[in-house]
Amino acid sequence: MKPSEQTRFYSLVEWSEKHGGKLHPSLEIYNDEVTKYSLRVKPSAGEALQPGFSAVTCPVATTLGYLNALVDGPILDATNSQSTKSQNGAFPPGFTQSVPPHVLGRFFLIKEYLKGKNSFWWPYLATLPSPDQISGWLLPAFWPDDDIAYLEGTNAHVAIQEMQANVKKEFKEARKLLKNEGFPEVAAYTSLMYKWAFAIFTSRSFRPSLILSDTAKQHVSTLLPQGIQLDDFSMLQPLLDIANHSPTAHYTWETSSPEATCTLVCGDSYPPGAQVFNNYGPKTNSELLLGYGFILPPTEALHNDYVHVRRSARPRPSTQPRSRHCSPEDDADDEDDDEDGHDGEPEAPESFLISLRPVRHRSSVVCRQRRTIPRGGTDLAASPCFAHFEPALLDDLATTVAPVQTAELVETMRGLLGRKVQDDYERLMQVGLVADDEEEEAEEEEMQEGRLPPARTANQRLAATYRRQYANVLEAALACLVGEG
Repeated sequence: MKPSEQTRFYSLVEWSEKHGGKLHPSLEIYNDEVTKYSLRVKPSAGEALQPGFSAVTCPVATTLGYLNALVDGPILDATNSQSTKSQNGAFPPGFTQSVPPHVLGRFFLIKEYLKGKNSFWWPYLATLPSPDQISGWLLPAFWPDDDIAYLEGTNAHVAIQEMQANVKKEFKEARKLLKNEGFPEVAAYTSLMYKWAFAIFTSRSFRPSLILSDTAKQHVSTLLPQGIQLDDFSMLQPLLDIANHSPTAHYTWETSSPEATCTLVCGDSYPPGAQVFNNYGPKTNSELLLGYGFILPPTEALHNDYVHVRRSARPRPSTQPRSRHCSPEDDADDEDDDEDGHDGEPEAPESFLISLRPVRHRSSVVCRQRRTIPRGGTDLAASPCFAHFEPALLDDLATTVAPVQTAELVETMRGLLGRKVQDDYERLMQVGLVADDEEEEAEEEEMQEGRLPPARTANQRLAATYRRQYANVLEAALACLVGEG
């Protein structure tokens, strides 16, 4: 890292430790060529860190979000766990009571950033990509239209349209309310700042129910207005949020210590020089692209390519995150969605999955980790022609079919799914795939044949890769349905 970057991250660690945080002495923050700012075992470490080590601890006192807007400061004092609640919140009561919790949290983040070094959270904010460093935080929802065009016909494109509409509506309504309340410096709360705050929460925040200790939850319950539930918003965890995602990382978020803290406990061994990972839960490439701006390539051991299919009983853009409420943050507010997390009872998903490889294949990690509630109790998943379809999808679709014998049901379902997948594939191909660079001279001809021009920007190249992998899923599912898989 550059000396200036090292200084900022040193200040972050020092500030966090002052308020009860901790970074394992054998770990360091570094700038990885691919994953950017990350955690790793120091190359100089004498030995590997063994499973069960505490990588990083975040105290409730340094968390940032909606709750802090209610009290206009840290929600707990690190030394005595007492509230630092002020008589007035960060914004006029009329504004605080009128906007959704996730919107208030974003506006509070903007307010603290505008304070600069006068903010309690400045050591953390100084390590985030700044609003004017757009390339450092720009998620697909805010890409230029020419880049978004490369996603047309995919799950991501459907979700982006909803995200854009939600963000625009939320900001317009919230800013008007703030202006009507006579709030000073309202002009500084711009659309760009709101998009930045959205991106920070979407890509970095955590679900409160998974990261707060019982003591902290009890205290937080005294702060929440009537009608607001614990997971109606999300929280930023300074320092802890630097750990990147690996879908195969074993981990625990430990919240049972006497102090009000959350600790990332790693369940894997990491040798000197190795990057240390968190795990955001079972997220497909569509979800990773929308929420974090990256996708994972398929390997023999792991693939992350799936197509989302809406539930028959409750249509909704397929990649919208589960924890969200009024905005993409819910996908966001699944927001770090690090949420979907952990244990707990199976739940009915808002969308089902079609997998690149058979659902039961060891590399189909997301499907294997998802715990969903079967609705119909059919045995359709045992049929080879449905090997690429999540069993809960088969049961959900079967409830829309009149009761018939098993053999007839299989053929009916093959027809229904075949038409669905074929329609999705044709919709994708209406726009086409992406011409290779060597086809550049024939670009106009390719466009007429329904192919996108060669990708010119980093966003377009990312989208083109996602698009090709998305098409591979539909092709594999079609081949399986007709007995070629």
